[in-house]
This record gives sequence, C-alpha cells and structure tokens, in this order.
Amino acid sequence: MSWSLVFIVEMNGGKRKMDEETDVYGRLQQHLDKMPIGYPSTETGVELRLLKQLFTPEQARIALALDYTFRTIEQTHERLPEMGLPIQELEAKLEDMANRGNIFAKKKDGVNVYATLPLMTMFDLQVNRLTPEFLEDLSEYLQGEFGKALSATKVPQLRVIPLRKSIKAEHRIGTYDELRDLIEKAEGRIRIGECICRKSMQTAGNTCSVTTRKETCMGFRDFGDLMGRMGWGRSIKKEEVAAKNEEEGLVLEPSNQQDVQFICSCCGDCCLSLKALKILPRPAEVVASNYYAQVKAELCDGCGICVDRCQMEAVMIQDTTAKVNRDRCIGCGLCVSKCPPEVIYLVKKGKELVPPKDLGAMFEAIKANRIQQQA
Repeated sequence: MSWSLVFIVEMNGGKRKMDEETDVYGRLQQHLDKMPIGYPSTETGVELRLLKQLFTPEQARIALALDYTFRTIEQTHERLPEMGLPIQELEAKLEDMANRGNIFAKKKDGVNVYATLPLMTMFDLQVNRLTPEFLEDLSEYLQGEFGKALSATKVPQLRVIPLRKSIKAEHRIGTYDELRDLIEKAEGRIRIGECICRKSMQTAGNTCSVTTRKETCMGFRDFGDLMGRMGWGRSIKKEEVAAKNEEEGLVLEPSNQQDVQFICSCCGDCCLSLKALKILPRPAEVVASNYYAQVKAELCDGCGICVDRCQMEAVMIQDTTAKVNRDRCIGCGLCVSKCPPEVIYLVKKGKELVPPKDLGAMFEAIKANRIQQQA
C-alpha cells in the first residue's frame, strides 16, 4: 500500500471518528431537550461546545440512557446493550460521572441510583473545574436560546424566602418559608461551599461588592451528599447556617421544593439568577415568593439603608421617603432587617404559593407546564 493511500485511509478513519463524536453530542442535546427544563439547539452550536466540555464521547453515550427519574445500575445497563460494558465497569463510570458533576447520584433504599441534571445544576457542580471557555459559552447560551427556555418555564427552579429578622411574630409563615424549619428537616445533612457565581466573577477578574466570603452556598440532603463526594465544601452544624449571609445582605434562594436540596445565597453583583431578574421590568411576576415590602411613609426619614440593601433596585427615595416598586420587589426582607422597626415591613401576599413536595414533583410540574405550552 502506498504512503498516499495510507494517508487517505487514516484521514477517512479520523473523519469517521469525528463524525461519530459530533453525532453523539447531537443526540445528547436532543435527549436533554426532552427533559422538563429542556436544552435547545442553536445556530452557533454553543450547546454542543458546552456538552463537549462536560462529557467525554463515552460519557455522552452513557448519559443517553438516563433521564430525570432515578434509575438503578441494572436499569441503566439494560438501556446500553450496544456498549457491551460489564455492569461493574458501567457502575464505575457512572460514579466517575457523578464525581465530576455531570449526573446526579444518590442512594435510594440502600441502592445507588442515577439521573440526569439540568444545565444550571451541572454548572453549580463545576465549582472546582471552571475555565474561561466554559464561562464564555455558558454566558452566550444563557443570553440566547437557553435563557429563552428558562424564562418560558412557569415553574421556577428557585424561590425566595424572607430573612428571619424580617418576619414578625404575627406572620402566619408556612414551614417551607421558614429557614429554621427547612434546616431542622434536613436532619443534619448540611454542607456549605464556595459559591460558583462568585468564583465565576473572580475567574473573569471581577470582585463581589457585597461579601468577601467564599463559602455562602448550602447543600441539603442528597445534594449535600453529592457536594461531599465531589469534595466541595464542608459539613456544618445547623446553628452556623445563613447567619452571616443574612447579616451581609444576601438573598436566600432555596430550591423550589418543600424538601429543600440547596439554598443559594445571592447578590445582584454575581448571581446569575438575580442578574437575569434585574434585567426584567417586573421581576416580581416570575419569582416564587409569598411576600412584598411596604413602607410607612409617616415614619420614614429617607436614610437610604433600604436602597443600599436591596439587590433588585426595588426601593428608591422620593421626597425624602422610601418607596417600594411592587413590580420589582421579590420579598427577600433585606431592606427590613436593617431598618428601624415598623418603618419598612413585609406583607404576605393574598394567594400563598406552595412549592412542590420534592425534586421529582418539581420536575413533573415543570414538564406538565412545558407540554401545555407546546400544545
């Protein structure tokens, strides 16, 4: 065989391999787009670039056998006959994927089970693996097709709960809005770790003006366990949770479930969700929250502390008196916690929002809403 023919054969073999890799990432994109939150395609291919940074071709093939409902290793193995992997080898690969933050792994009734993760949760789990290229691609995708898909979801993945100091004794507060109750129900399975959004800001050469602390985000239950297996953060006692976050002026955003999996402690400088909300003219319409702030004008001296504390630009001083823009207020209570008593306070909305019971119920609610929109 001539050298030229060998060269052509090798070129064709390399091309076939590249085509196969492109095909598996395209199939994974289509597969993830069928999940409740979706993963839309784009003209630029940024969604495929992100997948290539998160998954090897082999891991992408394995991910095709998973969805948002948890499956055992045996169930996953049955869906991958073409790979020919021994079940023990497949389990090792799934564990490695979970350790990299590509999929969700937990124990259910003492058995390891696995599921896909939404993109933004995969992003959270890349806290120790961030690169400028990944952040650039994620920013492009968020500002484009994926951002549109997220905004179309009427069941949010996050909600806002008020700070403890902003709640009056006479408030009838639901247990899913009460931080102490959420912590108690976690039964000690709590970790605190470095905030991915602030680390992203640092990677881009920026700093947060609200806090200098790195550890602000909390994982509970299965998500806290997942943080632990990835070496992210540290276990903490319930007494440590959230006190500094409240004092510094961070918005408490738990996952939108009664059985909370995590609580983000967010600011308007760094947090992707709050930054996206701030762009909207009426963020209060899309945030799951049961409260809004109100001012007693006759008691207000216009000191402006509430303006500085607000992360949503919902409070302004007009004629030496604070005024709350109800379209922008998300009911976090930051303005209340540093204001003299009774001057600015939280009011409970007439219709109380009850979050889905758990992670599975939230995904089912998102899926049902998506099907209704597409009908």
